[in-house]
Amino acid sequence: MIDEKKKAVIKSAEFLFATNGFNRTTVADIAKDSGIHAASIYSYFNNKRNILFAIYGKYLQNAVESLNEHFQGMKEPGPKLRKAIWHYLAEMKNSPNYARILMMAQRENPEFYSSEYVKYVKLYSGLVLKNIIAGQKEGLFRADIDPRLIRNIGMGTSVITVFDSIVHERPYDPNELSDVIYQLVLRATGTQATVTKNNNKLQRSERTELRRAQILKTAIKVFSSKGFSSATISEVASQANLGDATLYEYFDNKEAILLGAAESYLQNLVSDDDINRRDLSGPEKALRKMIWRWIWQLYTCEEFSRVLILELFRNIKFYSTPGYRNLTAFQKKIQKVIQQGQKEGIFIENVPFPTYFHMIMGTFDQYLLGQFLLNSPPLGLKGLEDTVDALVRAIKVR
Repeated sequence: MIDEKKKAVIKSAEFLFATNGFNRTTVADIAKDSGIHAASIYSYFNNKRNILFAIYGKYLQNAVESLNEHFQGMKEPGPKLRKAIWHYLAEMKNSPNYARILMMAQRENPEFYSSEYVKYVKLYSGLVLKNIIAGQKEGLFRADIDPRLIRNIGMGTSVITVFDSIVHERPYDPNELSDVIYQLVLRATGTQATVTKNNNKLQRSERTELRRAQILKTAIKVFSSKGFSSATISEVASQANLGDATLYEYFDNKEAILLGAAESYLQNLVSDDDINRRDLSGPEKALRKMIWRWIWQLYTCEEFSRVLILELFRNIKFYSTPGYRNLTAFQKKIQKVIQQGQKEGIFIENVPFPTYFHMIMGTFDQYLLGQFLLNSPPLGLKGLEDTVDALVRAIKVR
């Protein structure tokens, strides 16, 4: 009976979190929808966040068992990786409420990574990584590439594809997309790929009004260390050496600061003359330069990167702001370079550009999530170079 009540609570919470959002859903709402008294809910779960973690844990445990089952009877590392990509895309498509909760509420919760359920994240990730290492031993994947990079390219592309589908309501076919993503991974990291190295370093530039920039820079530091939900306007004002009233002259509320910071920081992607003028050295070098620009945006602004990955990407309002328009403009610049390369026969023609862009975004999303939430070591210069090489190889004509 107790298990049935817990299941009813989790089922109602999943629906309400996906429909109304985690922050706008109360335990009282869950009690009303499930028919379970609030006092009883608190006897099963310490707080609302523990209910959220239980939802995630339930799906993750099932995902590990399901992927293990799919792997049974499969010996070749290549089909196994393709199956893992398909499995993630299919699971998210078939569980839209869970997918929305995962993308919009779950991953920015550091407490989850000290919960009992984090073992399932490691098991799922470990299944994919173990298969990739086997593929390196068998000569399918290049042995000189960090297997984490291969995993992050494949699974990161899948994550961002699902995220894009949720935000923009774009349906996808797991069968078709898993093939596209897997072929890109093979091109990027397979043993037939040709390695070319480039060590372009792109510089940041910031042109913002002084006081507003001071507030935004301070806010990013506060949001990064405390989390957006836990930080207060007063803390931002205090650390910026301003009064609350002065801060409100520039921003109406805390969320306006968050979204304003996105505009300010992401402007760097499209404002530099070096990236705006035509690159006469050719599309491949231009594409490398674009990817390095994204890398330097992430790695030289680590506090903002934490806020971007853990807060902004999960805030639906971000996708209608000037900050997101800067990111879209950057995406269009990459697309233009790739189209030119396709005309010149440098890049293959049959790759959907959105999927390739998701690969760029998703690969670094995975690395940074591991760095921010699991204390994984940051990529060194060699790792970054290998990542850029792999991403270019994914679409380059051999």
